[in-house]
This record gives sequence, structure tokens and C-alpha cells, in this order.
Amino acid sequence: MKNIAIFLLCLILILGLSACNLNENTSLNVNHEVNNMELLEYLKSNISINKSLDEIINVFEEMCKTPIEEDLLLSEYGVYDFTGEDLFYYDLVRQYPDGEDEYFQLRVSIMFSPDEENRFLQDTLWSDDSDENFFDYIKKSDGYAYAKAHEFKSIDIRVDQT
Repeated sequence: MKNIAIFLLCLILILGLSACNLNENTSLNVNHEVNNMELLEYLKSNISINKSLDEIINVFEEMCKTPIEEDLLLSEYGVYDFTGEDLFYYDLVRQYPDGEDEYFQLRVSIMFSPDEENRFLQDTLWSDDSDENFFDYIKKSDGYAYAKAHEFKSIDIRVDQT
């Protein structure tokens, strides 16, 4: 009888410790989701089709002041057919670990109709490619110059997971 009591006590301790670990892991994932939703909502509340490119970049830069470990910033542009229709995309992306060996990508995609001027513009600029301030760095790109001078067709703001 004493052995059964000791066994049950050990079993209860093991289950209790396992539950604590499960709660810690769940808490980490929930914190990422809440953080994502807060950042996403900030972008959606402050970016619209009526804003200029510089205003959109300023909002994105302000969002990037919220500290996230191991984040990278990305600006990419080019003509793609993600939706079955060729569009010129000018994207601002903040990428950071999701806690499970993949990444979240908080993304602002500004779309333009394709034309002869943007058809051959394409580049990917990462924040770790230069020692310069990332936002100053991307403003020297051909994609930025094009996006600044032309009317947006639409804007998509979302969070993806790789």
C-alpha cells in the first residue's frame, strides 16, 4: 500500500510539472500572436491608400521601434503574379522567429499596375545588407523612386508565417 501511495504521488508530481511546461510553451505562442495582432492592427489603423509612400514608410518605421528579438527588415519589389494578375509589388517586411524554427513576416504590400517602367525593376534589400539606417538605405533604391512617383493600385497589410 505504501508503494502505491509513493507511485501515485510521483505520478501527480510528473503530471503537474508537465502541465507547467505546457502552459509555458502555450504562453510563448500566445504572446507571439498577441504581439503580431497588435502590430498588425497598428499598421492597418495608420496606413491607407490615401497616404503617401513616405507616410507609409514612416508608419512602418515607427512600428519597427517595438523591440522584437532577432528581427530583420526587408524591402523587396518586382512584378509578380501572386494573384493570377501581374502587378508591381513594393513590399516592406519585418521578419522575426515564431519560436518554432520558422518566421513571422509582418508585411505591407503596395501594388501598382505593371508598365514598361516597372516591368524590369526587381530587388531584395535586407537590413543586414548595409550598416546604413535601413529606411535611408531603401530610399536610394529604384523601386522606391518608382513607387514614390506613381499612384498605388492597392495596399495589402498582413502577417504571414513561413
